Formats: sequence, structure tokens, C-alpha cells
Amino acid sequence: MRRINRKGEIWLRAIFVVCVIGCFSAGCASYNVQTQKTSQSYELGNIQAAASQISAEADKRGEGKDAVVWRLEQGAVLRAAGKLEDSNKAFDKAEELVNKYEEAAKVSVSREALATVTNLTTLPYEGFAYDKIMMNTYKALNYMELGDYEKARIELIRAYERQKDAVHINSRRIEKAQEEGEKQKIHVNMDAVNSDKRFKNQFDNYYADLNQLRAYADYVNPASVYLDGLFFMAQATGNSDLEHARNSFERTRSMIGENKFIQHDLETVQQVINGQQIPATTYVFFETGLAPLREQIRIDLPLFLITPGVPYVGAAFPKLKYRSDYISALNISYSEKTEAALLLSNMDKVITREFKNELPTVITKTLIASAIKAAATYGASSATSQKSDAAGLITLIAGAIYQAAMNQADLRTWTSLPKEFYFCRFPTPADRKIELEPPVSGYKLPVIINDGLINVVWVKSINRGSPLLINQFKLKDETKDVVTLSPAETAIPKEGHQQESFEPVQVPQMHQPGVAIPEQPTSPLQSESSESEKSTQMPQHETLKHVETTQKS
Repeated sequence: MRRINRKGEIWLRAIFVVCVIGCFSAGCASYNVQTQKTSQSYELGNIQAAASQISAEADKRGEGKDAVVWRLEQGAVLRAAGKLEDSNKAFDKAEELVNKYEEAAKVSVSREALATVTNLTTLPYEGFAYDKIMMNTYKALNYMELGDYEKARIELIRAYERQKDAVHINSRRIEKAQEEGEKQKIHVNMDAVNSDKRFKNQFDNYYADLNQLRAYADYVNPASVYLDGLFFMAQATGNSDLEHARNSFERTRSMIGENKFIQHDLETVQQVINGQQIPATTYVFFETGLAPLREQIRIDLPLFLITPGVPYVGAAFPKLKYRSDYISALNISYSEKTEAALLLSNMDKVITREFKNELPTVITKTLIASAIKAAATYGASSATSQKSDAAGLITLIAGAIYQAAMNQADLRTWTSLPKEFYFCRFPTPADRKIELEPPVSGYKLPVIINDGLINVVWVKSINRGSPLLINQFKLKDETKDVVTLSPAETAIPKEGHQQESFEPVQVPQMHQPGVAIPEQPTSPLQSESSESEKSTQMPQHETLKHVETTQKS
């Protein structure tokens, strides 16, 4: 009777452990699942609904471990919805937490210990370098549109500093992860792991695409650098600002190659330095598509290299999933001329570069966590088996279920970032009329340019089927120190900053009867066509179909 009770007790304990694990894992839905409702609204063009949904979800999380990524999503969606002040409030909350994490000299041991017995999703999302740079860039853009140029200047300087700091912040991540392993008495030899044939074959199979994207330099985003140059040129208070602008334009050119628009900017900066007037210019920026998601894959880790007696154990890792449903070009017509917007920044490249840099740290941390969990399971099973084969088997099964339940990749990433940025600059037409033409749409969308000296038209497209979001703002409308204006230009009204915004314009579906549709790339890893090739893929339409836009109050 006593033996039966002991067996029953063992079974009850095993069942209890499994139930606890099941309850815990049930509450660990991946980030992709958690954001699914908001993502659907956003991608369908229901921007206001998406803004309400993401705000409610972000507020629920307060300052929890996922707060940073939710606030970043909230800030981006609110910006798309035209709620600029609320957008910056969301970004402010994200930045407050980001700064808190950056100021922490050491990683909390208790947090790392929890991660070793669960998974890396239990650690706070502290933000990647590209998150932080885009966070401050979007804040700067919001302030520009609100006419608060001093705060915009501050945010651009912060974005610049974050690019410089990123190299230092990320330089010791692998070493810190290995130090945490040593505290747990686990030594990770990455050279031995990388030389394991089984691991290497699986790794190369899943991550071969990381080497196919020609990346920018570490932790830089050409869009942020170019906007920095444009702002300091337009809002220059002296030659130091103009030199700052020139440096930013040159840095952008070094990242993306020769570009006629940047060359014109450099010539303008030099003209202003020489005391000449700054010409009336209009800039069109096109923010299109969505950044990569993260999906979960499984790779077998050679844990016997770390913990003798433990075989290969399958572990979950993140993998980038690129999105190809986007409008890849935009034509701008003015004064009987047509310009194709040129590629400024490919966010797939920016994100892929940092993902690749981060991957060795993720592998190291996952190895440590997997080794601790596997060693504990096999150790407990061996000890129990000495008393009872059945008990040892039960312990082994419970341990395997535990490892499976806790084996989740960290899929958190800022999903509402765009895929690409394009840009175009040209002399502001005398009639201040331009037309925007997405490819194969059959439409040219009319826009009346503001009465400023330097104007920005910002166009956003989420995917091929969603509406275009169009708004514009003045970046300069009065004399600033060394910048001189012609008599005609000084006649521009100076009553204050006037911002014009437009409601989303529904663009017809790209697929139309009788229209040949250029084949869109199925993967961002295909070679990029030249800008001239892109422009030839966009046929001009003789018939102009007017689309009404409603000005926001």
C-alpha cells in the first residue's frame, strides 16, 4: 500500500508540474499574436481604429517588460493618424524607459536568472539601435510639422548621438552574455559550436539571406542623416549649422552613393555659405511598406560541448520575415516635368545589419539557457531513476515538456516601421501645384504646395491596397541669420507657421483590367534595380482623374 501511495504521489507531482508549465506557457503568446488585431486594422488602412487599439494595448502594459516596443508602435501609428502631439507623448514614454535601461551599468542578475529558466522574452525589450534612432527622428518630424523647430533640433541631435553611441553600447554584448554564463558555471565556446557540422548546416540554411543584403554601415540610417542635413540647412542660424548640414549630406551620399538630389543640396548649402539666397524648394518624401516581422525557427544546439552527457537540444530562434506588399516607386509631376523619387533608405538593410550583429549574442544566451534547463532535467531524471525507473521516466517527460513550453524565441520588434524611404526635391513651381502618381494606379493626385520657402510633402503608403496618407508642412518661411532672401521671397506672409494636412486619399487597387502590372519583387534579397529602371516601370497616364482631398481643421 505504501509503494502505491509513493507512485501516486510521484504522478501527482509530475501532473502538477505539467499543469503549471501549461498555464505559464498559455499566457506567453508571441508578440506577433498579441499585435495581430492592430496590425490588421493598420494594414487595411483603418488608421484611426488602429490608433485607438494600439493606444489601449500600450496603456495596459504600463512600464512592463514589453512597454518600450508597444510605445514605439503607438507613436508610429498615432503619427500616421495625424495625432502628432499624442504621438510624441508615446515616444516620450518609450524614450524614458530606453534611457533608464541605458543608464543601468549592469544587467540585473535576477532578470538574467529568470531568463535562464524560462526564455529571453522574459527580459525587458530595451530597444535596438535602429528603434532609438527612428524614435528620435519621428519625434523631430512631428515637431517640424507642429512648427516647434527648437525641439525638432534637439531630437535630431539625439538621433545623431544615438548613432554614435550604438557602437559602444553593442560592442560588449557577447562578452556580457558569456560572463553571465560563467556565473552559472557554464562556459560557451562559440568557435566549437560554430564548427559543429549539424549546427552549422541548420544555421546556414536559415540565415543565408542575411549575407545577400548589401548593408549600410553599423547602426546608421540614411533617412535620419539626410533629414538632419535638410533641417540644419533650412533652419541655419549661422555657418556652423550650414557646415553641419553639409556634413550630413555628404555622410548620406557616402551611404547611398551618388545622388542628384543630394548634389543639389550640397550646392545650395555652398551658395548660402557664400551669402546667396536660398531658393524656394519643395521636398517630397515617400515612406512605403512595412519593416520585417520576426518568426520562430528551430535549430539543434550541440549542448554536449557545454554540458557533458547532454545531447543535441532543439532551441527556438528568431528569423526575419521580409514583407513584399508595398508600392516601390512614386512619380512627382510639376511645371510639365516629371521626377521619380529616388531611394533614400532601405529599412530592411538597416534592420538586417543589426539583426546579424545581434545574432551571436542571441545564440550565446540561448545556449546558456538551454544548457541550464537541459542539465537540470537530465540531472533530476538520473537521480530519480536510481530510486525508480518509472519516477525517472516521469521526471524526464516533465522536464522535456518544461523545455518545450519555455523554448520560445523573442519575436518582439517594431512592426509599424516602413520598409523604404524615397525622396525628391525640385524648385517650387510658380503655381504651387504638383501631382503624385503611384505606379499603375491610373491616377495623379493633386496637391497645392504651402506658401513657405522650403516645403515638405510627406507621403505614406502601408501596402499596395491601403490609402495614401498625404500631409505637408513648412520647414522655412522667413529670413534666418546668414540666409538671405530675394525681394520676391521676403514677400511671403509671416503671420506664423501654417500647417496643412490632408485626409487619407484612397488609391484605387493596383490591379486594373487591361493594365500590365510590373512584376514586384517577391523578396527584398533580390538585386535592386537602378533608379532609372524604377522610373521606367511607371507609365505616364494622359487622362488625369481628380481625387478630392479634405483639409483637416
